[in-house]
Amino acid sequence: MNFTAMAFDNFGPPDVFHRAELDLPEPLDSQVLVEVEASSVNFADVMARQGKYPLAGPPYVTGIDFVGRVIKAGSDDGSTLVGKRIVGFGDTGSYATHLLAPVSLVFEIPENMKLSTAAACPLLICTTYALLNRRQGLHPGDNLLIHAAAGGIGLTAIQMAKQLGASSITALVSSSSKVDSALRAGATEVIVTSETPDYPEKVRGSHPDGLELILNSVAGKTIQKDLEILKPGGQIVVFGMASGEPGVVQTNQLHHSSRTVSGFSFGNMRRTDPQGAQEIIHKALPLATSGKVAFDIVTEYSLYDVQEAHRAIESRTSVGKLILIP
Repeated sequence: MNFTAMAFDNFGPPDVFHRAELDLPEPLDSQVLVEVEASSVNFADVMARQGKYPLAGPPYVTGIDFVGRVIKAGSDDGSTLVGKRIVGFGDTGSYATHLLAPVSLVFEIPENMKLSTAAACPLLICTTYALLNRRQGLHPGDNLLIHAAAGGIGLTAIQMAKQLGASSITALVSSSSKVDSALRAGATEVIVTSETPDYPEKVRGSHPDGLELILNSVAGKTIQKDLEILKPGGQIVVFGMASGEPGVVQTNQLHHSSRTVSGFSFGNMRRTDPQGAQEIIHKALPLATSGKVAFDIVTEYSLYDVQEAHRAIESRTSVGKLILIP
């Protein structure tokens, strides 16, 4: 069947997106065909558009997570989902009117679940849950710092960390216009990095002994700054590189203090450990469907205005989550 997608043939700026009519293959045994209600916009999509993230093509169709309705199943495995409203992760890009998705990574949601919440939640809720619960994780009484805290994952992490019993949550934001959103989500302290580039000095004023956990999606020079305020036995989890530069750590900054710098990608987990990813989704999704974690700041764009959505996320002026509606 034919479907419409916002695709690109060459890597580059947001202007490379164009409307395309493409052929969608029939679903395989392990897949379902989905009519997309809305797609989430993630920074990984920006990286894919720039040629820095794996993507099949050309034409390239990006987009990771979505909300939609199953209209066809490739086998009996997915037949019970036909007609059901679901969220999940696609085998084909979600910046489209239709996509193919693996049966193992789509999940039924309530019919009355708000469109913006459903579209915003899959990657946000799963990544955040994993960041705060895997390996060392966050323990009650821990002090946490979150980079890019007014973004989708940042605001989600603030809410989830409160529920897990964080003693304090320090939110780093890029401009003063984002302070209120972080505070409303439950941050204890908000630091505007454009006004206070030496944020470790301010953090030490509140936490002279350091922090137990830091969530870093920026990397670059921020890693060295984070190490200034990471207490012995603490952990930095790196899950992005929004600065465009990798962070560099010397091993002697870690071993003598038993500190850890680890990386995480839910995309990699979906590819290499689908069962583990499925387990995280089963645990995390109820936080969204029950309303325990809310997605109050969601900006809606038409699918066909994806260029504007990408300009907004790259400019660092956006707050919360951006979604595309066909």
